[in-house]
Amino acid sequence: MEYVVNLMDVTVKPGEWARQREDEGWHVLSVADHFYTDHRPFPHVWVAATAVASATTRVKVTTSFVNNLLRSPVEVAQAALLLHKVSSGRFELGLGAGWAEGEITDAGMEYPVPRDRAGMYVEAIQIVRSLLTEGTCLFRGNYYQIDTKNLGPLGDPPPLLIGSVGGPRTVREVTPFLDRVEIKASSASTRGGKLDLEILADVTESHLSSMIEKVRNIRPDIELGMFVLCNAGTDDSTKSLETKMGDNLYSRFFGSPEKVADGLGWLAEQGISRAQLSPFDDASLDRLAPLLL
Repeated sequence: MEYVVNLMDVTVKPGEWARQREDEGWHVLSVADHFYTDHRPFPHVWVAATAVASATTRVKVTTSFVNNLLRSPVEVAQAALLLHKVSSGRFELGLGAGWAEGEITDAGMEYPVPRDRAGMYVEAIQIVRSLLTEGTCLFRGNYYQIDTKNLGPLGDPPPLLIGSVGGPRTVREVTPFLDRVEIKASSASTRGGKLDLEILADVTESHLSSMIEKVRNIRPDIELGMFVLCNAGTDDSTKSLETKMGDNLYSRFFGSPEKVADGLGWLAEQGISRAQLSPFDDASLDRLAPLLL
């Protein structure tokens, strides 16, 4: 099992954070892409990812996930190609559909209805894949009209992954273009544009199984990861979150460090080869490192 840790703290220096995490032995370092959510402000995805890549030598670097509602797919591909070069081939591009409505509307942009958001995402994945592999893209879709003639530097393209299985259309139309699918079993809990803990608590283990099955039916051999909202500790805040999660899927990922580590081991038994940890409290990573690495 590979473990990914996600930089979401604007108060730390990305390079120093990255060197610490690499020294601890984490396998992949990621950077999220938000202006802010209802929980916190976020570092800029490309600035932080470049700092992380430049400060490390061994660990893989990824984005979790570039927000398709904020970025042109041409910009995304251009940045990914150069980051792959800066990192000496260690970069993986994670591209997401975008979900936090508040940051979009607060920035003066329109938050699309679900059908359009999915349609934009499906088209953007195709555009980015073409640009990563060919350096060019002529695309005429419902949402994008692209004629990009020369993008580089080209070489071995960075792997392309997504952060949510989504509905049947997204699975069917996006999965063939990917190198890895990162399942976001918690996606229903952010469908309203912000995290709803009650909905997260209702996510079942059978729901995760069905998401895995959807992808396997299309690409039986594709690598699977999972975006894991979690918190590890024995403090009152973590205990409160643990209680809220009840007995369903996410109860495995809130509680003592030992309990969370056991839950992540259970994911490996389900065929998940990479777990991306997104804790409510960043100190959870320090508590989990001795148990996972």
